[in-house]
Amino acid sequence: MKKISLNGSWNFTKEQLSKDNFLEISWKKVNVPHTWNNIDGQNGGNNYYRGLCWYNKTIKIKKHDGRIFLEFEGINSIATVLLNSTLLGIHKGGYSTFRYDITNLAHEGDNLLIVGADNSHNEEVYPLMADFTFYGGIYRNASIIYTNNVCFDLDHFGSTGVYVSQTNITKEKAEFKVDTYLKNYTDDVEVIVKVNIKNNNNKSLLSQSKSILLSKNNHIEFEFALENPHLWNGKIDPYLHTVNVDLIINDVIIDSRNINTGFRSFTVDDTFVYLNRQKIKLNGVSRHQDRWGVGNALTNKMHDEDMEFIKEIGANSIRLAHYQQAQYFYDLCDKEGMIVWAEIPYISISSKTDKKGTNALSQMEELIKQNYNHSSIVMWGVQNEITIQGKRNNLEEIVQNLHDLAKELDPYRFTTQAQVAFLPSNDPLNDVTDLIASNQYFGWYMGEAEDFIPYLEEYRKNTPNRPIGLSEYGAEGIIKYHTDNPVCKDYTEEYHALWHEKVYTILSNTDFVWGTYVWNMFSFAADARDEGGVKGLNNKGLVTIDRKIRKDAFYYYKAKWNKTPMIHLCSKRFVERHNKDIELKAYSNLGEVKFYLNGTLVDTVLSDDVVFTTKVTLVDGENKVLVTSANENDETIFITVDAPNPEYTVPKADQGKGMFSFEDSGNWFDEITDEDKATEINPAYFSIDDQIGDILDNKEGLELFQKYMQSFIDHPMFEMAKGFSIKMLTKFDKNAIPEELVIILNKKLQKIKK
Repeated sequence: MKKISLNGSWNFTKEQLSKDNFLEISWKKVNVPHTWNNIDGQNGGNNYYRGLCWYNKTIKIKKHDGRIFLEFEGINSIATVLLNSTLLGIHKGGYSTFRYDITNLAHEGDNLLIVGADNSHNEEVYPLMADFTFYGGIYRNASIIYTNNVCFDLDHFGSTGVYVSQTNITKEKAEFKVDTYLKNYTDDVEVIVKVNIKNNNNKSLLSQSKSILLSKNNHIEFEFALENPHLWNGKIDPYLHTVNVDLIINDVIIDSRNINTGFRSFTVDDTFVYLNRQKIKLNGVSRHQDRWGVGNALTNKMHDEDMEFIKEIGANSIRLAHYQQAQYFYDLCDKEGMIVWAEIPYISISSKTDKKGTNALSQMEELIKQNYNHSSIVMWGVQNEITIQGKRNNLEEIVQNLHDLAKELDPYRFTTQAQVAFLPSNDPLNDVTDLIASNQYFGWYMGEAEDFIPYLEEYRKNTPNRPIGLSEYGAEGIIKYHTDNPVCKDYTEEYHALWHEKVYTILSNTDFVWGTYVWNMFSFAADARDEGGVKGLNNKGLVTIDRKIRKDAFYYYKAKWNKTPMIHLCSKRFVERHNKDIELKAYSNLGEVKFYLNGTLVDTVLSDDVVFTTKVTLVDGENKVLVTSANENDETIFITVDAPNPEYTVPKADQGKGMFSFEDSGNWFDEITDEDKATEINPAYFSIDDQIGDILDNKEGLELFQKYMQSFIDHPMFEMAKGFSIKMLTKFDKNAIPEELVIILNKKLQKIKK
């Protein structure tokens, strides 16, 4: 097999293409990998271009006696591919690899390749709605593949045609099998398939060969048992063997696969998860695949940089959300020993028309088959917050079917799901998958950070025999905002850091929490967002979307997770200080921190934790602050000023905005009476306790919302909000609906019979 890159210069247009106007269209040069939303998908307004765009490129095909394939590693989200005016196919799903056999259509020399990429909403292609930008384009590698007429199957859902299954792994013995799928496009022929297991020094440990008379398609299975294997042990020892598989005819290797394989076991009991029978706590981060000014068209260098950030912070696990990510990054995870949660974009809302989940199931099959050999992956995620709109559109059956498909395709890994915050811990949907996790934002969207304690206690009471993961937890932190007195929804870097200190302390000290995944490792684009005076971004990242700044909270986790000696002084971007009496804070993993102000030692603080604080009084003008521990140090300059710097505070026009905030209409506040506030709810009639989606299914309910909350209906997050009740929505986002309007809505709803 030989792969030739098609990356580089392509022609691109947003104009409508037909069979008659190809030469009339204004094409511009772009470089693939490419997205057309690298700017407008990140600047807010929920108005980034979503539609069908076209690419073309003249590709040169060399004379070849075997098979020729086109391969695309990611086109979002519906791809239409034509070669020499002939339709090769339409691929639905924007995050997986797909191929077309062009042997009988391509000719030697120049061939015209045309690709349509469509990221517009399609009710039968996931994701339908989510809190991130759906970048359009040919944003991953494109290639030509040449093979022999007898080869490993490349029509196997974008996989390599070879699968390594780890059936039973212990430190004494690694039992595994190798499944090979063969294709023969010519006459019957005798072939030999040879499998050779090598250590990381290229020494052969085991080998087997089988010969068959190959007609068209065939499947050959090999079983192995490796005594006293060197196990892949996560970050501690990410040891990789090589499974070399050769296809041989007349003593000539005509196709081969080299699969890096780390032998490991991953198990769970009622409290803990275990890697190779050793208890492990998964200290994880979540990752989106975009970057400022680049969108999702990441280079390998950018993937490498992301991994370096994750290694620096000391995480041992990554949730690759909310879709299949680049093969290159999964390779990095194998190599670096990261324990991976991989998932599909069955997220937020379920299709109104595809009640069988056809596209979700298709994307699950592609995810598993294309990533089957990545030892870093230990669990397949079947859904994320799919009940946020309520249990609509047959989603319970779809979740069950996704789990069943995953177990059928891969019985050796776990399935998991990320439940929306308000789904009860005893909901039967939790029982579908092997593992369960929840997205929780106490202290940001609702309640206080300390509410994680009763939440976890209630979970354990209802579910005493099953651990839980925190699939998402986080808060917004915008690096230009600062305060001496951090509070929820001030968007400051100080609250962001303090929130993580409080929450992670709770989570890490709860033994039945099997893993935690910070939301998010990197801030990412969500063009519909408009919060904290920043448009188009979800700013929960520990690192900014441009990868230039590590926020203070990054260093909190680094002190917790990374054993390399370190110290970090917090709030260094909070330069201008209007209060002279301030608290200094540093993070360190060294147990002792010395604080200096203007060259004088002011305090030596000892702690078993990583957070060190002391109080100081600044002098007028410039103040140099230094913190030291062992051979590590960090410093900054604070400058006293007469009044607070307004740049450190969210602009007044943006204060109070939340995810679901909207502009209300009408003078409804004149309608409120004291009696309205005391009204009891009659369950025979609608109320603020009913799901918004159910209310809108009623004609009078819809008219009521159109009268009082039309801008809410037009809100980009409205579909996600349908699963909330009005009461629940106000708890989730206290600024979403004014209290007085809630009273009026309840009064009006109580006149509409169910």
